Amino acid sequence: LLGLRASNNSRIDARELFLLKSRTALTHVFRSVDTLNSLISLVDSIPNMVIGDHIADQVSLSIIGIERACTAMEEGNLNLALLHSSLARDAAEKSFSDPSILALLYFPDDQKFAIYIPLFLPVGLPLLVSYLELLKEWRRKKVKSD
Repeated sequence: LLGLRASNNSRIDARELFLLKSRTALTHVFRSVDTLNSLISLVDSIPNMVIGDHIADQVSLSIIGIERACTAMEEGNLNLALLHSSLARDAAEKSFSDPSILALLYFPDDQKFAIYIPLFLPVGLPLLVSYLELLKEWRRKKVKSD
């Protein structure tokens, strides 16, 4: 499991610990990137989506965490890489699952029309007919005056 060799003793040697930490940090980084890409796709798919400042802050924290985790891995500091990668993943998940975004997923534009048309059609239709009648009357008066 996870590329670690089977061992009869319960102790983990330094190589196994290195592999476990590096693989976990990389998994957190990859999942953070995947979550941020999913958020980008979601924002692109809903045209009127408003992204709040708190969501933008979470995305920024996630990107900074990913960068710091990658830098720490390059330097060989796996404990710091684990810390930053897990913070990046948490921030990415928080930004993607924010309640303001989830509310837009369940109330798309076509449903708005389905809700508002029955409300405004009974008021709007008589107004439209009255406007057309006034327009006809105005044209008749204009033709008579010419």
